[in-house]
Formats: sequence, structure tokens, C-alpha cells
Amino acid sequence: MQKNYFFIAILCLIANATLFAQVDVKIGPFGPIFGTLNLRSEFGLADNIGLEATLGGSWNKINFNEGSDLKNTTLRAGVNGRYYFNPSEIGLDKFYGGLYTRYSSGKATGTSDSTSAEYNTNRFAAGFLFGFKTFARNERLHFDFNLGFGRAFVYNIKALNNADPINLGDIPFLNIDLPITIAIGYRF
Repeated sequence: MQKNYFFIAILCLIANATLFAQVDVKIGPFGPIFGTLNLRSEFGLADNIGLEATLGGSWNKINFNEGSDLKNTTLRAGVNGRYYFNPSEIGLDKFYGGLYTRYSSGKATGTSDSTSAEYNTNRFAAGFLFGFKTFARNERLHFDFNLGFGRAFVYNIKALNNADPINLGDIPFLNIDLPITIAIGYRF
């Protein structure tokens, strides 16, 4: 069911692309190495203001030495607003700052030799980001890099056997959110 929502959201982003003068579509080239895939689309709202929507997911499996495994599948969505301080004639390029939000929801399954457990996870974070976007000579292909700092306001883990949820947002070092983005994109 969650896979259908992911593809519907991608189709909506593509359909809305014709409403904006500048539309950048981006992907993180290193994500699949780490078991993640994030698709991004940035829409130009003004000469120096952009709005980026992100959809993605992750699929991770960790094998422990004792014969136990942890498998995690997560869907992610986010929005960030960007203000470009001194864009060139191309528009929406060079240094920028802005605000971001990220939401993720997923399912984790832990198995060992004799038992297994399933958990639902939810996380919502928001914060500030700063970055740089530069274009190739063709003014279509571009590279985007940013760093952010924020806080996870919601970080829950709930066992599927009706156990009480664990709110990890109450633990100080777990509610820190440090997003790093490296993306390659194309402007339409």
C-alpha cells in the first residue's frame, strides 16, 4: 500500500512541473550504496526563492554475528524552502539558506534464531539548512550540496504486539537532526 502512495506522489510532482518556470529534478548519486533513494524536485517561486519537495525511501538489512538480523523499510517525504542570496542570470543557483522539514515512517523487523519482532517507526524533524548549487556549462545539469541542523520533534517506535511506544525524541542526543545532501540534477 505504501508503494502506491510513493508512485502517486512522484506522478503528482511531474504533473505540477509545468506550472513553474524553473523546475529542477535531482537524485542523490550515493544513496543506493547506503540503501536509500531520494528524488527531489525544486520549483522556482521567484528569482531567488525556491521550494523543494523530496520523496524517498530506504531498505536496510543488518546482519549481526549472533545469527540475528534487522531489516528496515522506510518511506520519507520532506519540503524545504530556499532563499538564494545572489543568484546569477540562470536563477536559483549559488549560495542559499532556508528551512527544511522531514517526515519518515517505516517498519523494522528484528529476527534471531528463535524469535522475531516487528516495529513501526515515525519521525518528524525540522530545522535550518545552508548550501550551494552550481550549474554545468549547458545550464541544465547541476550539482547541489547542503548541510542542515535541526531537531526531531517526533521520534516514535511502536511494537506491533500492542506494546507501548518508545518516544526517542525525549533522549537529547537522538533528537538532533543533521541532514547532508549531495545531489545531481537537471533543469527543465
